[in-house]
Amino acid sequence: MKNRLEHLVNRYKNKFVSHWLILAMDITIVVFSFFWATYIRFNFELEYPDPGLYKYHLALVMGVNLLAFLFWQTHRGIIRHSSLEESRNVLYACLTAFFLLLTIGYFRKAGLGTYLHVPASILLINFFISVFALLGSRMLIKFLFRRLTSAHKNEQKVIIYGAGTLGRATKKALGHNQAKRYHVLFFVDDDSGKIGKTLEGIRIYNHEEALNLLKKDGSDHKDIELIFAIHTNGTSIKASLTEDFLEMGLRLKVVPPIEKWLDNKLSSKQIANVSIEDLLERPSIQMDNAQVAGIIQERCVMITGAAGSIGSEIVRQVLLLKPACVVLVDQAESALYDLESELLRMGEAHIDNTRFVIKVENIINRVEMKRIFEQYRPHLVFHAAAYKHVPLMEANPAKAIEVNVLGTRNLADLAVRYGVEKFVFISTDKAVNPTNVMGASKRLAEMYVQSRNSQATRFITTRFGNVLGSNGSVIPLFRKQIEAGGPVTVTHPDIIRYFMTIPEACQLVLEAGTMGKGGEIFVFDMGVPVRIADLAVKMIRLSGLEPHTGIPIVYSGLRPGEKLYEELLNNGESVLPTYHPKIMIAQVMPHDDGLIGHELEHLETVYRESPALELVRFLKKMVPEYISNNSPYEKLDQTAGSEVEIR
Repeated sequence: MKNRLEHLVNRYKNKFVSHWLILAMDITIVVFSFFWATYIRFNFELEYPDPGLYKYHLALVMGVNLLAFLFWQTHRGIIRHSSLEESRNVLYACLTAFFLLLTIGYFRKAGLGTYLHVPASILLINFFISVFALLGSRMLIKFLFRRLTSAHKNEQKVIIYGAGTLGRATKKALGHNQAKRYHVLFFVDDDSGKIGKTLEGIRIYNHEEALNLLKKDGSDHKDIELIFAIHTNGTSIKASLTEDFLEMGLRLKVVPPIEKWLDNKLSSKQIANVSIEDLLERPSIQMDNAQVAGIIQERCVMITGAAGSIGSEIVRQVLLLKPACVVLVDQAESALYDLESELLRMGEAHIDNTRFVIKVENIINRVEMKRIFEQYRPHLVFHAAAYKHVPLMEANPAKAIEVNVLGTRNLADLAVRYGVEKFVFISTDKAVNPTNVMGASKRLAEMYVQSRNSQATRFITTRFGNVLGSNGSVIPLFRKQIEAGGPVTVTHPDIIRYFMTIPEACQLVLEAGTMGKGGEIFVFDMGVPVRIADLAVKMIRLSGLEPHTGIPIVYSGLRPGEKLYEELLNNGESVLPTYHPKIMIAQVMPHDDGLIGHELEHLETVYRESPALELVRFLKKMVPEYISNNSPYEKLDQTAGSEVEIR
């Protein structure tokens, strides 16, 4: 019998009752309501002032209600999904019919007055009975349908963190889910005024009480979902909330911001798993859009490394500020194609009349880069193209010098030649007291860019640390390793890194580029450093597995050139504040344009044939603070001070 019922429910649950059948049901309810209104009005006696008029009054009530139902479209809704809006339409229809009948009753014409005049007392009673019966029938059908469709579903236990508006919306969205039956165990809230009360019949506990309840339960909590339905002012709040529940083994989910709800309604499908980015993300950046737009709107902007993580986000943010032209330069053909497809999908709503030009070029190719500058005459250049992977550049110093140093030199020289107003160079915290080839090459590029600064072309450098989700960063790597069943590889138990979201980093780049007067190196407030081993543990738990037992963590040792702690300032550097609380100016010594230019000019002619050891020796000469770490080039530090000549 149970299986047959499930079969019938599954077969017909996606079929809807005819609108006209619903209308007929509503009119039938009106008939019975009028009968009971008359019965009640005359003290439960089957009487009427004039029995011969009853059928005419009943017909009039039916006709007027029919017109009201048609006007308010009460029969168009799907009863099993009745909402507050549909209930409101039923109420409006009943009110309309009530006042129409009262009005008709007072327009008495000769010979028709008694046929049109239904006693007001009966109409009033009929109104209340009709409203109650019409709404009650819809709620009953909705309740029965949910009971029948959810009887055969597996129950999902849920705890909702937040007993406010978002919490109620979350419970409602879960109740509307057709594929799964949710059972809300309790609400959790930190508002002392709500603790101990109930919301829609469900108890509200504080954080500690909720944890104690789960601990007393003693069962496996991996089948319980904790949904965060709260507005947070930053990650620190959310991170502190999640830590205890993660250790309890709960699966964590989060309600998206209201602006991302579909048609201003929350769907259970939008409630997503909490990601590590959610826990690391910090308060949103406040950007002076008007000031940034002032240097970009109706101007030509060139972005190198446009297909990369940082470059592509700068493209998106720049396009929103309505430049006249955006020139996208990158050597990665497939990634550029994907970006172009995305920009075309954005449509006129975002791009408007902006031209964007795709150029598949390597910045080291001076002839082609000269042609691009000559053709498009950019007003601003955001230079994000670089080789950034530390171990790969440690093994290939020629490539690090070619792209990071000489490629930047090409662009800087062309920017001066073709009158670029501002050149924003995107550097890295690895350029600070570098311990590897990549960091040293970026520091040398910083020095050259600074040396080229002038009133005509202003060169601005920005430094920041790791960005969440960038190509080759630790988070995508950990995610792949967890999906593959492990192990998760961490280089060292004590290694820490600063993290920033890609949009946040790019917002700060645009802001720094706007405020820069030329020659500055801007450093960003990277927040609190994150221990990578702790990051791995959290990511494993967020995936529903247990660190070390479910997914092993293996310490592989520091990679060549890698250091435990990243820094944002060189030895002897200090910072000055700016009007933006997250942007500071590093005070660095200026460098001789002629000396650096002469050295790089000679380097360009010989670097391809020079041994790796000699190239690194040259970097150490140009960047004295470059001390190798965990690298075969450490031996060069022991002979520091000797003359360097690259042949």
